[in-house]
Amino acid sequence: MLAALLLTGCNEDKFLEEKALDFNSASNSYNTVADFDAAITELYYLTREEYYTTYDRTTDLSKFADMWITADPLKSNVTADLSPSGAIAKFYWDENYKIIAQANTVISRLGSAKGLTDDQKTVFEAKARFFRALGYRTLTYLYGDVPLQLEEVSKPRTDFTRESKAKVQAQVIEDLEFAVANLPEINTVRDGEISKPAANMLLAEMALATGDNQKAVSASTAVIDNPNLALMTTRFGSQASEAGDVFYDLFRPNNQNRGSGNKEAIWVIQFETNVDGGGNNTSHFFWNPGSFWGERFFAPQVDKFQIIAPDGTRLQLFNWPIGDMTGGRGIGTHYAVEHLYRGIWADDFNDMRNSEYNWPRRFKIHRTNVLDANPALKAAMPDGYFDLEHTVLPEGYSMETGFDGGVNATTQLPNRFMCGYSTKMTTPFHHPDAQYQNKSTYQLAGTGGKTFTDQYFFRLAEAYLLRAEAYVNLNEKDKAAADINVLHNRAQAKPCTADQMTIDYILDERLRELTCEEKRRLTLARVGKLNERIQKYNPYFKAANSADNKDYDAHFDLFPIPLSAIQANKDAVLEQNPGYNNK
Repeated sequence: MLAALLLTGCNEDKFLEEKALDFNSASNSYNTVADFDAAITELYYLTREEYYTTYDRTTDLSKFADMWITADPLKSNVTADLSPSGAIAKFYWDENYKIIAQANTVISRLGSAKGLTDDQKTVFEAKARFFRALGYRTLTYLYGDVPLQLEEVSKPRTDFTRESKAKVQAQVIEDLEFAVANLPEINTVRDGEISKPAANMLLAEMALATGDNQKAVSASTAVIDNPNLALMTTRFGSQASEAGDVFYDLFRPNNQNRGSGNKEAIWVIQFETNVDGGGNNTSHFFWNPGSFWGERFFAPQVDKFQIIAPDGTRLQLFNWPIGDMTGGRGIGTHYAVEHLYRGIWADDFNDMRNSEYNWPRRFKIHRTNVLDANPALKAAMPDGYFDLEHTVLPEGYSMETGFDGGVNATTQLPNRFMCGYSTKMTTPFHHPDAQYQNKSTYQLAGTGGKTFTDQYFFRLAEAYLLRAEAYVNLNEKDKAAADINVLHNRAQAKPCTADQMTIDYILDERLRELTCEEKRRLTLARVGKLNERIQKYNPYFKAANSADNKDYDAHFDLFPIPLSAIQANKDAVLEQNPGYNNK
């Protein structure tokens, strides 16, 4: 009897099975609305982390494009940056598969959730499928063919293979159509939440990517015709009583969300200052895990700008960092290529989007005593402003715009610490109080460099751009021009004509409207013009000296599959993209 009891009386597997009775675990955390809300919140967090809050990754999706010259050569070695063992390839692969894995977990767990109604399950599935679509959309733009996983992975897998880009994007379209049908309307959600128009925006974009231009027209029209949305055409918000214009208002603190009266906002990434989980912090500088570093990289570092007097004396006109129109605590490592700076405005330099508030090129001098001590220089700037476009220095005077005599020896391109820039990246005269070392002079503390505003992921203006692109593809150019002219009317710009409508014109219009908002590499990859536009407009990659690794050829249009993923996938072959070695 004792022997029989020892053999049969204890079920070891059941005895050793862990049951979570008083804490949350993977086995009991997907039952209630609160559980699934928390899971969806993680998807918002992962999206913000990928696009906005990782310091070294702030500029990846815009620096290898047709917009910016990267003045720091140590941060723009394309061969090293875009290598299978490099941080860029691994980061975007890992981050998007984190989004996909989290979305798949939500979808897979809904079937067994007992604390939700069928309607609640449908809405949560729509949210998860939106984010899954977003992850796969980005992966296909950056890597081409990628593994397609549509269910929760509950145990390790090491046998992934790549599915065709067409099949993955077809799944993206399917997910987005489900999201469009089942997400709530925008006037019923909180600021920062996705809604039906956000899904239609992404659907219109993906329809363009897959060549379904009529679907793109339908999806973008659903956004444009939504009665809850409208372009902002009059001054509004936190600085409406100050100097500026309505385009400037769109990007001022606290103006991005519908709660501020902004009917143009569709999906806005949320940042709060000095709030746990808020994203922007005034007390830390480097490695702050929650901040968007737009100001630091895209605004100029004006104290490096110097005037050289005839006797060789170096004259410094500006203090730094100052939270005024000179760019806060920018360091100028990314400055506009000539096409962005002047080319796109050649037809109408007075376009509101190029105004002194939105692209300042005229800076008030801080050190007026320098002018007083140099009468000839003062005569050239009698109003106390240095104008990048119009100031002519007196004979014998010259200027340096950066280090090394204005030219970096490695790139043979100017290191532009004094340049016009987009004020979307900064908050002139309105940095957080804790950011100021001396608020009366707007002098900033050393913790600066962050962009203390919420960030648009989608706004209504882009719906007109997406529909215009579809109309160009459909050869309905009069309709494309009509859509672009809606934006020109708001910007008080010259009307465009049907015969101007080409994909390149639309891409230039996206620069005028969406500079520093869109992730430019994704757009150029989608339309198949990444290498072409880089070679045409970005002089950094024209410095044909392969020893300096500045050459950009078409194989860089796709990121490499990260070596870490290839090595971990030991039971199947994860093919590398052409032109890369697995090193």
